[in-house]
Amino acid sequence: MIVVPRELKARQLLPCRIQLDEAAPPLPALLAFFPAPRSYTGQPIAELQPPGNPALLERVLHRIIALGARLAEPGEFTFRAYLAGKMDLTQAEGIAATIAAVSDGQLQAATMLRQGKLGRISERLVYELGNALALVEAGIDFVDQDDVVPIAPAALDRRLSVIHLELDELLLKARAWGAIEALPRVVLVGPPSAGKSTLLNALLGRQRAVISETPGTTRDVLAEPLTIQTASGAAIELMLVDIAGLDEARSAIDRDMQAAARGAIESADLLLLITDASAAACGVAAPVPLPPHKPSLHVRTKADLPSPAPPVTPGLPGLPAITCDVTVSAHTSAGLDALRSLIAERLASRAVSLSADTLALQPRHESALRAARIALVKARQLVDPQVADLSLSHVELIASALRETLDHLAGLGGELTPDDVIGRIFSTFCIGK
Repeated sequence: MIVVPRELKARQLLPCRIQLDEAAPPLPALLAFFPAPRSYTGQPIAELQPPGNPALLERVLHRIIALGARLAEPGEFTFRAYLAGKMDLTQAEGIAATIAAVSDGQLQAATMLRQGKLGRISERLVYELGNALALVEAGIDFVDQDDVVPIAPAALDRRLSVIHLELDELLLKARAWGAIEALPRVVLVGPPSAGKSTLLNALLGRQRAVISETPGTTRDVLAEPLTIQTASGAAIELMLVDIAGLDEARSAIDRDMQAAARGAIESADLLLLITDASAAACGVAAPVPLPPHKPSLHVRTKADLPSPAPPVTPGLPGLPAITCDVTVSAHTSAGLDALRSLIAERLASRAVSLSADTLALQPRHESALRAARIALVKARQLVDPQVADLSLSHVELIASALRETLDHLAGLGGELTPDDVIGRIFSTFCIGK
């Protein structure tokens, strides 16, 4: 089926031909061979690159399956790589998170996992904790050996306090994965033809929403991630949302549009209240009441057009006077930088920072770290009252708490078996002369 004109060499793209059947002409393709263990899975892998036509790809795939191959299960290649020791569990999770990422913040967090940052931290903690456990268990298993001196309580407390501090700092500086997934939502709110969709396109720097002079062009909720550079040079990411203009519902589809708009407003972290510069008031005159607790910015659009409206207006019936925060023009870009700065300022406590070199912890990771910390605190509570003593008491209870800490940390990439602990004891002391 696959004809290679010359010898197949490792890790090189070679031209080849694919013969689907005797009647069809051969297809040109490229073939690469990755021998074990220098492949993604650690096993021998051949990678075939046929032409990108979907119909041809489908025929090639069916032909390969007919010859005895099968489709890979979801995640099978990464699972094989994990079993072969090519990556730890957190790196495998990072690959899945990379595939699922829909924003720069999620991609950065997934990259840190994929590069093994959390696994390396866990491996170091496990190494340090394993050494401490080995010295504690030496007092249990080898108490009859004259050359084995169990660790003193003060020395053990110093070791555990360093590990304790590192766990606390890791949990303090890390972000919950949910905070990365839930980008703050900035919703553009206003009457039809106020310039919301045009402003959305201008902020994104591309044509995402269809714009028209005809009112009611936007009929659905459009959401796009947006990265804003702050004055300090940091970058924050948010979700910019455009909704249908707030107006009276005259049909069933209008009611659905308004319902979707109200849902977006309720989920917003910041409202951009959009008013046409030619309007008589700065604010949103709409039959839909806006949540009073939502942070908001009042934005006047179409600044490049003649505007009779003053920057401060009497407000709407039943509402106080409203001052516009910024006036912009999507066509000339006037005021857009000021608007970006105001958005970043209002979202200072909610926006996802892309410059912070902190870990994003998935629920499993955070749960394991917190459980490890609880077990470590239990061990320290047993050691602390003995720091002035010459030898440890309650050694079995201390060892049990340290083993529990290790069990929680092992799943994050730093595995340690009972044989490893015994091996460290033998490498530290001269036992069995």
